[in-house]
Amino acid sequence: MATAPPPPRARPPLFDALPSLAATVPFLPLASAPTAVERCAALAPYLGRDDVWMKRDDLISPVYGGNKVRRYEFVLADAKARGAASIVTLGGLASTQVMATARFGQSLGLPVTAVLFDQPVTRFAREAILTDLDAGATLIYGGGYARSAWRFYQARRAPGAYVINPGAASPRANLGYVDAVLELAAQVERGEMPRPDVIVLPTGSSGTLAALALATAWLGWETEVVGVRITLRAACNALTIGLIRERTARWITARAPGFGRALGGRRGRYRLFHDAIGEGYGYPTAESVEAMEWYRALTGESGEVTYSAKALVGLRAVARDPAYAKKTILLWQTLSGVRPVIAEGTRERVPAELRWVFEGDVVA
Repeated sequence: MATAPPPPRARPPLFDALPSLAATVPFLPLASAPTAVERCAALAPYLGRDDVWMKRDDLISPVYGGNKVRRYEFVLADAKARGAASIVTLGGLASTQVMATARFGQSLGLPVTAVLFDQPVTRFAREAILTDLDAGATLIYGGGYARSAWRFYQARRAPGAYVINPGAASPRANLGYVDAVLELAAQVERGEMPRPDVIVLPTGSSGTLAALALATAWLGWETEVVGVRITLRAACNALTIGLIRERTARWITARAPGFGRALGGRRGRYRLFHDAIGEGYGYPTAESVEAMEWYRALTGESGEVTYSAKALVGLRAVARDPAYAKKTILLWQTLSGVRPVIAEGTRERVPAELRWVFEGDVVA
């Protein structure tokens, strides 16, 4: 079912579309792109239709997949260009961002320190912590949001530390998904799939969503980007997404004025789907637990309840909505399809303050 990724590309399409970016923005090839577009045939019984597509960013790198890889081609390139001695980041116990940072930091020789905040303990959270440790990351348990923010502030003061904030939703990072839409446009032009009327993905810090909406507007597409909200409404709403989009547009235009001219006054079409989150960030719902089985049928890999399963819950709602009956729908896969083999003995290296995560039952 999985498609072997091509070798990492040497240059992003964005640099050809906006040559002045190539002269001013560092780039580090990490992504095996273009990633495939495929029909979600296995989801037909779940969705009630067999004409929904997916973009396989789960297979974007053999190091670690998912939606951070495109971002880190620009973010980690900047870290290297600045002579960073280490990387410091913040995420939940099951953070895919922390896993991606740890894996790519290891491959680039950049030590990673990650502060972890609380979220419900799942099998995936346990796997995430072991993956972080296996990649050589130093883990600091933050607990609640306030204490985690304080410990993050302390960690980021280390000499030579390059800071990646939660979600890596900076304008520089968002270049990755502006570039991704150019990649998708080329696939549409080659006839690999129809132009999508709707793109569905999970969203928390919303950098990916905002960049997709911005880039489709730049190309003049009328595509609607539907973000399946997986975190607090206070952190993920139309205002926060709009601010990310505007900051990204200004950042790119400052370095490539042609981008702003081509964008004109278009803002992009996007909305949030709020009905999948349940009790809160990381908490399973009956629908998301069911959707994990459909995720396995779709990709051959186990999903998790925070992002990938809830994205499928939102996808099903969109696919079954009569208003979208004749629309071309694309699911953008954002969870890594790569499951690193954890070295023997890693469990014994779990820091004392995180050992409780491996005790008792899990919620999913």
